[in-house]
Amino acid sequence: MDEIEQEHGDTDVPPPRPSASDGAGRGPWTRVLAERYGLIKPVGTGGMGRVWLAYDLRLRREVAVKEVVVRTGAVPGEEGSDVRTARAFSEAWSLAALREAPHVVAVHDVVEEDGLPWIVMEFVRGATTLEAVVEERLRAGQGPLPPGETARIGLAVLKALAAGHHIGIVHRDVKPSNILLAPDGSGHPHARVVLTDYGIAHRMAGAVSHTQPQKVIGTPGYLAPEQLYGGSATPASDLFALGTTLYFAVEGKEPFAEGAGSGYPPSPAPPRRAGPLGEVLTQLLSASPLHRPEHGAVLRRLRELTGETGS
Repeated sequence: MDEIEQEHGDTDVPPPRPSASDGAGRGPWTRVLAERYGLIKPVGTGGMGRVWLAYDLRLRREVAVKEVVVRTGAVPGEEGSDVRTARAFSEAWSLAALREAPHVVAVHDVVEEDGLPWIVMEFVRGATTLEAVVEERLRAGQGPLPPGETARIGLAVLKALAAGHHIGIVHRDVKPSNILLAPDGSGHPHARVVLTDYGIAHRMAGAVSHTQPQKVIGTPGYLAPEQLYGGSATPASDLFALGTTLYFAVEGKEPFAEGAGSGYPPSPAPPRRAGPLGEVLTQLLSASPLHRPEHGAVLRRLRELTGETGS
């Protein structure tokens, strides 16, 4: 497939021929895709497949490549290859549409081999997930994140979600493991915030569902009540998941953990560590989407808490 995003640099330089080694000591490759992307090693796995560290032989830079893994043999309740493939193309479409959005991982290309798409994305060096950061702090006895840092991360994720909602894309799987934190050269190890994994995102109007009929899609513990009971996901559903994610970050546990196995309780456990962030968390976690605040109200409050004055 054609490259999605125009690259900068001297594209008149002829690309090196793909081989076991590119002459810079980076080989041997596990595989070369489209005579351009040399796969180096897996760096992550997920429900749909794995992510590889790779090398763009044409532009001579590291990239991340997402591979769709199709399991052989029918397993009850497991998605078939057609669903996984459709989801991968849907993710590529979503990321391409959001390539100018803040705090969204950049997609560079999509190539198709053996009937399956491979998504070529920016490699976010030094990244770790919000989930891993919080869990490491808890293991070290440091407690969860401070309210100010949690608000800063929440503001970045909100901007990414707002960009998607503006063009009709609902993420549907906002959670701590889908938020990357990485250095940006400022000295802060987690200065950069990136929302990832648009594999189950969908368009709000005119979209064809790539999910199985009557199947609840998303991650238990982070689903809005309307999703949990089979309703359609909306921007308000993403805001609920954002609230749940930020609650986990600042409290060190999920807000509905005590209600596991018996459905969602009428209200979350009151936040005890959130300080001034507690009010907005409680509002985001309202059971009814009609009672959750709009983007603008959340944006203003998070900006107040972080002291941000820019756009």
